[in-house]
Amino acid sequence: MAGSKINLDILQSWVKNRGLKLTSSRKVMLSIISKAKKDLSAEDIFILSRKKDPAIGIATIYRTLALMEKAGIIQKIYQDSNKALYRLSEDMLLNKKLSAGKPINLIRENNRIKIGEPGGTYPESEEVFYSKGNTDFYINMEKINRIQTQIDDWAVELKKIKREREIELEEMINDFERIDRILERHEFKKDNLIQMLIDFQTEYNWLPKHVLFYTGNKIGAPLTQVYSIASFYKFFNLEPRGKYQIIVCAGTACHVRGSMNLLQRIVNVLKIKPGDTTADYKFTLDTVNCLGCCALGPVMLFNSKYYSNPSKKELEKLFSAVT
Repeated sequence: MAGSKINLDILQSWVKNRGLKLTSSRKVMLSIISKAKKDLSAEDIFILSRKKDPAIGIATIYRTLALMEKAGIIQKIYQDSNKALYRLSEDMLLNKKLSAGKPINLIRENNRIKIGEPGGTYPESEEVFYSKGNTDFYINMEKINRIQTQIDDWAVELKKIKREREIELEEMINDFERIDRILERHEFKKDNLIQMLIDFQTEYNWLPKHVLFYTGNKIGAPLTQVYSIASFYKFFNLEPRGKYQIIVCAGTACHVRGSMNLLQRIVNVLKIKPGDTTADYKFTLDTVNCLGCCALGPVMLFNSKYYSNPSKKELEKLFSAVT
């Protein structure tokens, strides 16, 4: 590699990007090594450096050579005399195209960006400088690879979303048989719409949109009519609900007896707010103005039973007992 010419400004930029401070002595050494027509020993570099800067000592030469070798800027080789010689590293030189100002091919192989020709032996580098005409270009390979990795991750996520939508569609198609059975039970009559919705609510624990669309179409009822009934009655749910509903009384009698403390304990145990449903659709938490049993306040209704001011441990036991 000795004798390969390379732009000194580019070389100094590489050194800076490898975390080394460019002192005056290091600039002198870089200039000597980059312009040398043969591999140099530490003594050679010391003699040549002293001609440019008489203040440079031999200890500085050895210390700087060690730092540059560790940073991958230069490489140490041994010849027959077993004497250590130094040259610019393979990573620093890349290939003669760098210094000639010729375009560099960016090759994508195995989801990585490489420099050179397909099947070539040019090393992969995180940061590459090259000259094209009178303009220096900087290509941050690390950034390119991060962007490509992000694109790949997005592609995987899109495939996942697509598959989830396909599964939902398959489930909806299978649902139509269940819907038809309920509609047949009510003879597809519009007058029985409320009872149909009650049965759907019992079947699904809420009213899915595709059920409402399909029902309106099958019985000849406008969608606005179906939705107006479904949204008017509090019994009907237009969002997925938990298998078990927890209702806390927030009326005056229960409030003064600490219903907010009871509600907070439930929130702490289930990690959901009033009106929300747990991620596994097992529990839904709601509040009402009265449960009709003020003497037990503060009270909650769970699994068709009333509970008067249960403690946190009692709540955990109740919720873990149901499947």
